[in-house]
Amino acid sequence: MRLDKKGITSVELLVCFIIVSTIVVSMYNLILNYRNREQIEEINNEVVSFSNNLQKDIQKDLINGHLINVTNVSADGYSATLTFDNPSSYESSITIKPDEGVISYSKNGDTVDYEIPGIADLMLSPDSSIEYLPATNGYLKITIILTHPNFENGTYSFMINCPVNYAY
Repeated sequence: MRLDKKGITSVELLVCFIIVSTIVVSMYNLILNYRNREQIEEINNEVVSFSNNLQKDIQKDLINGHLINVTNVSADGYSATLTFDNPSSYESSITIKPDEGVISYSKNGDTVDYEIPGIADLMLSPDSSIEYLPATNGYLKITIILTHPNFENGTYSFMINCPVNYAY
């Protein structure tokens, strides 16, 4: 009587090991890619949240306070004094500090510092600026530019715009 010797040869075992290893490596790469995309999305969400909060707070004051004048715009375009007339005449100021990663907004003596999110490699660009365009009653344009290697074209920018001394 003859017994069939069933078992795994070393070649079959090696082939199985190679197949399983290939599957594990491809799954590992897939998980790393997914994790990188998730981190990029998290960075984008934090930056969008930062820009929305900054725009909401400052734009609200510019419109509700009825901006009537912009003075003392610095030569580098990083600061300006704003004059409002609602409910009564008062001044505020805005300052962009690229070296510190802060946008400071002062109103009635109270200063609020809007720090950019604490994300590695996220910076407030020196190309950010405050411009007052005085033609036809005037127009205030605040441009904030953030840089990060994961942004498309390396930058994320947003603007806060307001007409000066508009009739309401």
